[in-house]
Amino acid sequence: MTSSGERFTDIELGNKRLPACYGYFGWKLMSLEETMGELRDLVPEINRFVKMAKRHCIFPNDHNLSKDEAASIYLYTMEMLEKASVYHLLNQALRADNRADVRPWFAYLKLFDSATSKLPNFKGVIWRGVDKDVSQTFKKGQRITWWSVSSCSKSVDVISSFIKAAPQSTLFNIECSTGKSIVAYTCYHSENEVILMPGTVFEVAADPLHHHGGLHLIHLKEIFDDDDNDDDDIDDEPKGTTGTTNSRASAVASVSQKMSNISLVVIPNIPANAKWAENGTTVAGGHGRGNELNQLNSPYGIFVSNDQTLYIADKDNDRIVEWKSDATCGQVVAGGNGEGDRVNQLNKPRDVVFDKETDSLIICDSDNGRMIRWYCQKSKSQEVIIQNAPCIGLRMDDQRFLYVTGFDAVRRYNFGEKDGTVVAGGNGKGNELNQVNWPTYVFVDQDYSVYVSDSKNHRVMKWMKNATDGIVVAGGQGEGNALAQLSRPKGVFVDARDTIYVADDGNHRVMRWCKGAKQGSVIIGGNGPGKRANQLQNPEGLSFDCNGNLYVSDYGNNRVQRFSIEI
Repeated sequence: MTSSGERFTDIELGNKRLPACYGYFGWKLMSLEETMGELRDLVPEINRFVKMAKRHCIFPNDHNLSKDEAASIYLYTMEMLEKASVYHLLNQALRADNRADVRPWFAYLKLFDSATSKLPNFKGVIWRGVDKDVSQTFKKGQRITWWSVSSCSKSVDVISSFIKAAPQSTLFNIECSTGKSIVAYTCYHSENEVILMPGTVFEVAADPLHHHGGLHLIHLKEIFDDDDNDDDDIDDEPKGTTGTTNSRASAVASVSQKMSNISLVVIPNIPANAKWAENGTTVAGGHGRGNELNQLNSPYGIFVSNDQTLYIADKDNDRIVEWKSDATCGQVVAGGNGEGDRVNQLNKPRDVVFDKETDSLIICDSDNGRMIRWYCQKSKSQEVIIQNAPCIGLRMDDQRFLYVTGFDAVRRYNFGEKDGTVVAGGNGKGNELNQVNWPTYVFVDQDYSVYVSDSKNHRVMKWMKNATDGIVVAGGQGEGNALAQLSRPKGVFVDARDTIYVADDGNHRVMRWCKGAKQGSVIIGGNGPGKRANQLQNPEGLSFDCNGNLYVSDYGNNRVQRFSIEI
């Protein structure tokens, strides 16, 4: 059975306001065969496909889905006669202006919803696509609702394979919080499928990007719409059921609105041949060294949030500043009360992450030897979460562990721990594979591998989870400016392809090292130290936004530069 790709490319372009369909919540849970009762005239040979689904679905399974539940997902992904597959007909009904068209599907939706509710939420970047230019339909800040079950993939290559023949095509880069990975339950395991349930709401996070060759990129971010009105729900219930659909729908909406994910570093899937603008745009600072709100003083680590807000460790001003996208001035959001060790002061902060779950900043308060949490709500007091710990660089993984670089090691901390666990180095300063010498910045990928800028060894090291030795993945050929060398590497970032990006401090450039490469390539700077738009002077922090734009804290020029991706 060959996938047509229609599940991934059949995208709603109209942004209709429709009553939500929650009536199936109160429906009786039935077998898959029973759910087909009202659908046999709609779906040709449905009984044969149901038998196939129950024969080939994964049961028993890791998520305690019943055989009928597992088969309901398998059936959804099956290709049948043209325009007669379950996914096609179901989504056609879910998008219909006449909401009564959905009612024959209630029993199946109940089973399908029961199955997917047992799967953990997938939080991350997923992709959809369409083989035409639809970019003019989407504008920054616009809210849209997809009323159907939306099939997406964790792999941009899967989507590209379905649209590559078109002269004009559109890719959707989607930050989701409530996706459901159905890889283990689909016909097509290689498609890395993640589904979004009906009624998922998005905000267009940025104006569409237009790339050479007719490719257009739209960035969507899942949000939870406070304006949903459940009074309009289709609430037909079969006789004999108990409870009300509206109360169930309201409960689900309430839970959804309270859900919050860690504001992790966005890890974009950047094309291997991507290029960036030669000239950077100053997005923070750039008005000389100083402590005014439009100035920075030795910026170090940076964090780029999902809405492209920048959080900057403004080291020599002993503060953290927030710069909104396109702002001309920043705002002090932590410190700024002079150098000191009081709980409302910082002393040479060098890195910062934003923790959305607690609406707070976690800061490497380096010269105070502590990690401090600074709440965004003024009513909450700051708290020291790790004391007496050397700290330079910082990352948080999706399990809420903190990774902190010190003098000769990277340590992982759980909240409440006094002593961290060494995950890289820890064997004294040196250049052996189990050692580091002045590690600065750290990055943690989705497999919990740790990448560290081993600054005085002029290399980037990778420690896989639970490894005792690291692997040199960039540099390691002594200090120098050849393409196989680095000089005091600082900020490090790893994309979804395992390509490494590193701020090559002493060479005033940013390098890209593809997976397994013996040498890197210069993607930014490399034109000597200076303050021109195509120059850097001792770059420190490094990060990307979800569109693949590159941000660099240009330490020596007291500014943060954005280099737009040009693919």
